Amino acid sequence: MLRYFTVFGFLFFTLNLIFAQNNNQDEESMTLRPGQVLKLAKTAQKDGDIFSAIDYYKIYEELNPGRPKVQAALGQLYLKEKNYREAQKYLFDAYNLDPKNNIMDLFYYAECLKTLGEYTEAKQYFNQFISIARKNKDLKEEVKLAKNHIEGIASAELWLSMPNNIIVKHIGKEVNKPHIDFSPIPYEDDKLIWASLAEDEVKYYDPNKDELPVRKFYLAQRKGEEWKNLGEFEEVINGININTGNGAFSGDKKRFYFTRCSKDYSNKVICKIFVSNLENNIWQEPQELPEQINQAGSTNTMPSVGVSRMNTDILYFVSDRKNGQGGLDIWFTFYDSKRKEWKEPKNCGKRINTPADEITPYYNIETKTLYFSSNGHPGMGGFDVFKSFGEGKNFDGALNLEYPTNSSFDDLYFVLEDNRQRGFFSSNRNGGYSLRHENCCDDIYEFINKDYINIAVTGKIFGITDSSFFKTIEKEYQQEMALSLNVLERSDDIELLYDYQVSLFMIDKNNGKELFVKNDFTTPGYYFFNLEQGFDYFISVKDYNKKEKRLPFTTKNITISDTLVLDAIIINTLPEQSFIVKNIYYEFAKSNLTTDAQKTIDNTVFKILQAYPNIIIEISSHTDSIDSEEFNMKLSQDRAQSVVDYLIKKGIEPERLVAKGYGKNFPIAPNTNPDGSDNPEGRQKNRRTEFKVIGQLNNEEEIIYEDY
Repeated sequence: MLRYFTVFGFLFFTLNLIFAQNNNQDEESMTLRPGQVLKLAKTAQKDGDIFSAIDYYKIYEELNPGRPKVQAALGQLYLKEKNYREAQKYLFDAYNLDPKNNIMDLFYYAECLKTLGEYTEAKQYFNQFISIARKNKDLKEEVKLAKNHIEGIASAELWLSMPNNIIVKHIGKEVNKPHIDFSPIPYEDDKLIWASLAEDEVKYYDPNKDELPVRKFYLAQRKGEEWKNLGEFEEVINGININTGNGAFSGDKKRFYFTRCSKDYSNKVICKIFVSNLENNIWQEPQELPEQINQAGSTNTMPSVGVSRMNTDILYFVSDRKNGQGGLDIWFTFYDSKRKEWKEPKNCGKRINTPADEITPYYNIETKTLYFSSNGHPGMGGFDVFKSFGEGKNFDGALNLEYPTNSSFDDLYFVLEDNRQRGFFSSNRNGGYSLRHENCCDDIYEFINKDYINIAVTGKIFGITDSSFFKTIEKEYQQEMALSLNVLERSDDIELLYDYQVSLFMIDKNNGKELFVKNDFTTPGYYFFNLEQGFDYFISVKDYNKKEKRLPFTTKNITISDTLVLDAIIINTLPEQSFIVKNIYYEFAKSNLTTDAQKTIDNTVFKILQAYPNIIIEISSHTDSIDSEEFNMKLSQDRAQSVVDYLIKKGIEPERLVAKGYGKNFPIAPNTNPDGSDNPEGRQKNRRTEFKVIGQLNNEEEIIYEDY
């Protein structure tokens, strides 16, 4: 039989570990020779069967006490189990029995002391390690880490004496189970998604008969100050018989990135990142991201998503691939919407990554801040949460979030709610639920920052129809176009713009660089952004011809929560009505353009497209009521397409042109007289070609990937 238990789960992110444990293991082991017991211990250790390995090593240690390799193995196994009390005993003995070969066990022993909050002793043994290891060139990075630990101890003692005004609360038994709970994701309507193995106790499974439980995403909702478990999240995302976790939404909430993990042929845990798209409010079958992200032979997990200036996804994730800073690093990649491909991932750099491990990234789009956990930067112990301002590979130095967000234990998966005053993280600190010992398993905690200043900005966007557009038509093409004077009279009307894009930028304090934050779309006529205290910003709006208007403002002197109301911005817009182009003729019942029709197009639509190089127009064709509806629809579509094809040959980009045939459905004059007789003049008016401005090109400069 196998005992199902999860340890060190934050490292491999959703993979449950299964540990062999026969109920009669102790009795059977006593019938084996010591060498056979040692072989069983090593096999279990290799297979990741931590508890069986511990039991076999302890039996062997009773038969052959004082073996330094066995002491070291037990220390490492207990460390993986997060059983720091037991780990420190064996690590200390391993070093003392063989100081020359087990120097790293002294380092791990000091780490255990630090994690347990025994800072004075931890500092003593880190210094002892440094004095010995600095003579060994192979331990250069470990010496640096030991110095970071000592620096972290000094800071931790200060932070404990002056805690931040943050309330931390265990989220309760509806969400947290005795196994590891991780990857909290704020969701709509006070809901929370998280990943877990929903088991309340250690259970026994026979892998030859039983279906082993797996980790899945679950959903809970806040009810007052309590949480109610709503069950599994989305079946299509959780999948069947696969360990799933570590999720993140894209900025527009239309894509959900997450991780699935399994072991490869060499027993290494390999995690891959998948994405599911939301279509018609239904999450679609997940797709594995391409190989440049899910690199063969490496584990790739813990996605978080930023937004580029092109409004596409920047994916931050954790990987142990080559050419990093060491251990697990945070990497990023950028989706190229023009080429419809992900760029080759790049390392986030030395300000983020260390020779140790950096994990659980969370990128806050509105503050351009990366939150992550690290055991390589100076901290309180275990993994601490840090933050850094920037994007891509251009980040400030990492800042520790201090106590009580951080503790001497592992603090991971930091994430903020939309208002940024509240949030969640996972931790194995004292006080959580556990199975074997107090710190075995991570639980989810929520927090409230009592000192947070909530700042937002809003304003109106007005549009005024650009009269120069009409003047251009009237001056150049009045012989060819049908243009009513009442349109010109309405050209100066001002109106609130609905669903119009507004961009927010912030200024990097260090280098003055303009950093895109996010886009909003006016509803109704208003934009709204959440802000961060202490920054210079500007609102950017562009008219149909990409002429930009900026409205700068700052939050540097704001000391209380407030919503800034900025002056209205007025921009030029284009008319929404259609314009009839006269004198475009075709052969009877055919779609071929005549020579005269081509000349008319040259002098009207073509010149307008040249004068306004960013507009997108619809070319529409209409017929009279002669013949069937099906015939007229096809004829009108073919005629509209013939105009589009001609303009493309003249050099107009295809993406600026839309052909649409309406058949006889939208007459502008009667096809027959009141007495039922034919109306040739009316039919002639209905056989027309029109154009209408329906949009504008997104001619933003292509992102230079190296800038990130």
